Amino acid sequence: MSTQGRQLLQTILPSNPLLSMKRIILSLCLSLLVFANTQAQSLTHSKDWNTLLGLFEKEDWQAANKLSLTILNKTPKKQRDGADAAKVRYMYIYSEAGLMNIKKATKTEALKKVSGMTGRMVTLPGHPVSLKDDFNSIRKSDHETDSLFVTATNKAATSIFGFEYIILDNKWTKDDLKANAGKIFRISGTLRSIKVEGNMFPRFRILIDHGTAVEQQ
Repeated sequence: MSTQGRQLLQTILPSNPLLSMKRIILSLCLSLLVFANTQAQSLTHSKDWNTLLGLFEKEDWQAANKLSLTILNKTPKKQRDGADAAKVRYMYIYSEAGLMNIKKATKTEALKKVSGMTGRMVTLPGHPVSLKDDFNSIRKSDHETDSLFVTATNKAATSIFGFEYIILDNKWTKDDLKANAGKIFRISGTLRSIKVEGNMFPRFRILIDHGTAVEQQ
């Protein structure tokens, strides 16, 4: 196969976090299967991909982190800015957030491991567009009027892994957001910056620019 995972939470409760997260996991898995049928070359052997998907489903962040980094390191240099590597790169960052959340990595350790990803392309799993403050959904940022926003969590939506701000090249208006509500989009762009926020509940704060949003059929 080819390429293609209680204080703070109380302030932004989702309308249906479990359902939303199931849709994200399903979208990620389906996207990877689609890429397997459309790409001539693979970053990994099918055994690696099957293992990686299983690790994300089980939320085994330590093993998923190690395997996703292995996949990136095996990627030929000329493909490291390609679409496939961008998906694996985000999976690596997401699994590092998981390690930080379960106290298997300190904030300093986690940031050191992902800081080298800045300036590279990342691709998020497919997210539904929402007009509400749902987790794992694409919505308008309250803080940056020209950007979109995703609150990335674990599967059960009990832990926040990251606040992700995306500045699209073709920015969405409020009308665009309303027109796309309920549709699933996959966002890609350049990882411009990544920081760690929070003490009791550490998570990444990510800025992605030159973003593109492609609807998933």
